[in-house]
Amino acid sequence: MSDKSADLPVLVAGGGIGGLAAALALVRRGFAVKVLEQAPEIGEIGAGIQLGPNAFHAFDALGIGEKARSRAVYTDEMVMHDAVDGSLVGRIPTGEAFRKRFGNPYAVIHRVDVHKSLLEGAQETGKVEFLTSTRAERIEQDERSVTVHDQRGTAHKGIALIGADGVKSVVREQFVGDLARVTGHVVYRAVIDKKDFPADLQWNAAAIWVGPNCHLVHYPLRGGE
Repeated sequence: MSDKSADLPVLVAGGGIGGLAAALALVRRGFAVKVLEQAPEIGEIGAGIQLGPNAFHAFDALGIGEKARSRAVYTDEMVMHDAVDGSLVGRIPTGEAFRKRFGNPYAVIHRVDVHKSLLEGAQETGKVEFLTSTRAERIEQDERSVTVHDQRGTAHKGIALIGADGVKSVVREQFVGDLARVTGHVVYRAVIDKKDFPADLQWNAAAIWVGPNCHLVHYPLRGGE
């Protein structure tokens, strides 16, 4: 790598959870990073996500463990029921003894809060440049650098490019060429206010109901609200 190319940033296409995690990891290895996000604002949508201790260990390595833990709900257990007859299949405690054993919690958190923790961490480094309303449309590379051309014709040059631009990734389409395949599986996700959820199912647990060719999962978010 020439001295000139060493001064270039690593380009990250996409400012979602994956893109921000990559940006943080790169900064901690001494790289400058430029994130190209096609949306007008850096943000996230979605519902909840379950995270095991290994995920929080990864957050600790990125320097945002405390941010993520402060926004998560620590569960007491994981519970499985038969969706047909309602019988208990099994339960796994995830309380204090679990957290002590593995060094981090099994917790549930809103995807927006995961993203917010990563974004705050990236912004606090002062080494990540964010460009919004910037969509990668064409990529060129040589032995020293890579150039991303956006929808306005602006060229962004870097020492490397990480494609984290979603299921309709322009980066993946250009370099791999495969299209997303329809599997026939369908997932419905929602966030429900506590007052609208059955009181007898408001457990501090990651709960799953399993049945023939289907399953239902529910757990608390944002302090159980």
